[in-house]
Amino acid sequence: MTRRQTEAFILRTVDYGDYHVIAHLLGRQTGRFSAIAHGARSSKRRFSGSLEPLRVVEATLTSSRSGDLFRLEELDVVENFPGIDERIETLSAAGYATELTRETWREGEEAQQIFELLREFYRHLPRCPSSESIARLVHQFEFRLLDLYGLAPSIHHCGRCGATAESMDKLRFGRDGQGLICGPCRHGDDAVGIVTAATLSFLCHLDDPDRPLPGDDVDSALAQTGRVLANAIDQLTERPLASRDILRQML
Repeated sequence: MTRRQTEAFILRTVDYGDYHVIAHLLGRQTGRFSAIAHGARSSKRRFSGSLEPLRVVEATLTSSRSGDLFRLEELDVVENFPGIDERIETLSAAGYATELTRETWREGEEAQQIFELLREFYRHLPRCPSSESIARLVHQFEFRLLDLYGLAPSIHHCGRCGATAESMDKLRFGRDGQGLICGPCRHGDDAVGIVTAATLSFLCHLDDPDRPLPGDDVDSALAQTGRVLANAIDQLTERPLASRDILRQML
């Protein structure tokens, strides 16, 4: 059997029978995959708490004989993210980012960029001093994830004709997640929402952190930004994410 190692995140675990655990992981070198940890429920010392989310582990794997699942031989914790579980808001944000990654990143896809994106999100999350800063970090994660998929909403120009945002009489965002739609390109059946200039500035900051945040109407801009990104995320996910509803209640 082939033996290999990879840095990985535990995205979810499911009990299997009386003794085993099936783990869904995101490997930096392997992409997303599933593996069975034989005897993990009957021997607490074997994996010594490493079968938990919100940490980077070094996973030692072997190919199973059936070819369906890897076999998880050993896990060593490489990096913890202290502070995430000390507040319900940060724990909820981490749970949402984890579920969003698990539900959208397909098996077999190269994962180094999403792996590092998730790692940086976990590192910065405990440093957020307020609910507003948590929401900003979550939206930055969402925008960058959408960008990795090539599905980030168009924020600098019309997604259909390329007209600049500055040339538009109103900042119309399609509710299908595609982004800005200028007046001449809007079809009669297009569902759109009008956003403020502060919201557009906020979205541009997510795309380029060197661009300044809006000075006014920050709360309104943050709320509108969340709706714009939610419309884009909805095109990516196949089902509603329970963790997103929980996070909305927390923030």
